[in-house]
Amino acid sequence: MTHTSPSVRRFKPDWPVDVLGILTIAVYGSWYYGFGVLIDDIGAGLGAGSASLGLAFGLAQVLLGALSLATGRLLDRFGPQLLLGVIGPVGAILVGFSGRSAEVWQFVVLFGVGGGVSAAAGFYGMTQAMLVRMDPAASTQRIIRLTIWGAFASPIAIPATEYLRGTFGWRVAIEVPAGVACCVFLLAARVVRRVPRHGEFERSSTWRIAVTTAARSGAVRWHAIGVFCAYMSMSTLLVFQLSIMRWAGLSAAAAAGFGGARGLLQLLGRLPLQRALRRYGHWFLLAGARLSVAVACGLVLISGNAVIASLYVVIAGVGIGAISALDGIVARTVIPTGDFGAISGVVTFLGAIGGGVAPVLAGRLTDVRGAPTMASVVAASAAVVAVASLYRTKWHFTRASESAL
Repeated sequence: MTHTSPSVRRFKPDWPVDVLGILTIAVYGSWYYGFGVLIDDIGAGLGAGSASLGLAFGLAQVLLGALSLATGRLLDRFGPQLLLGVIGPVGAILVGFSGRSAEVWQFVVLFGVGGGVSAAAGFYGMTQAMLVRMDPAASTQRIIRLTIWGAFASPIAIPATEYLRGTFGWRVAIEVPAGVACCVFLLAARVVRRVPRHGEFERSSTWRIAVTTAARSGAVRWHAIGVFCAYMSMSTLLVFQLSIMRWAGLSAAAAAGFGGARGLLQLLGRLPLQRALRRYGHWFLLAGARLSVAVACGLVLISGNAVIASLYVVIAGVGIGAISALDGIVARTVIPTGDFGAISGVVTFLGAIGGGVAPVLAGRLTDVRGAPTMASVVAASAAVVAVASLYRTKWHFTRASESAL
């Protein structure tokens, strides 16, 4: 009789999770990470300022949240096929068409709408909800595995987008990743076939009742506020990190290299997470991750040399990497499984508003001041508030748990 070692068992394929992980790389890479690489070239090509282009990114973020209200409930009722096979591909196609824009308003509409639609079907808010509903008992491990895949989105997307931009121009650098995302959506629709639907978990009869019931929970409310602030911070940092590093003195190629490395080092926030959770717990780890993002927002301002840039890459990578997984784990703790898709959609909506409004504000401040320094201040402040919100979430959750005994 042969025995399989624990290390082999650990890396045994889990095709639904692994394909959703590849989808994460494709969808995040197609516009979320690529936008920061292309923002200067798009502005020069269309004669637009940072505020106008920030509006395109912000519109995508807000639509991501607004549409997640619907896609979360669709997941609860019908499973993943509609999201992965129809909604996601349509969004990716629209993002691709934004590369053909001749006017600023065309780019804002196509990129914003396409990004929001594809993200509402393929970002963590929905893919993590799919995993929770597939198997709640195994969801912690599967969420971590999914986000380990997602850690490769930035190191793949940023250098690839920079290569396409430098070789073929910014238009092709939008179209090619969008086409890849469309194809992976269709692959995921084929592979991810089985997600429990209504009737297999206790579910509220209407979306309104589900949301109203969840809103009575202080833990859910503060969790949503924390996600809102965390996404304000991360979105602003990720959109402006390359611009800030170039402002601090790095070349465009060096900034893109450090930006890609930051994404790869998100693995440092995810690979050891299973062991760290057993030792420290998700509340402590998420607080540390959000605080790390606040520190990174200060470091990026002085990242004009390789030493500080490397330190920024490590701290930002670990913090952002851990947040993506830990947010899902905390959500699984405070949100009821039967309405997980619907409530996750609401939380995603609020997070997307934060992530959408902050880059617009930061872009406006950048245009006024002529330097991207205020973008870092906005991001750091939001991260600190996110830490405080997490402690309120834990307090309400603990109190509710003790009352139930």
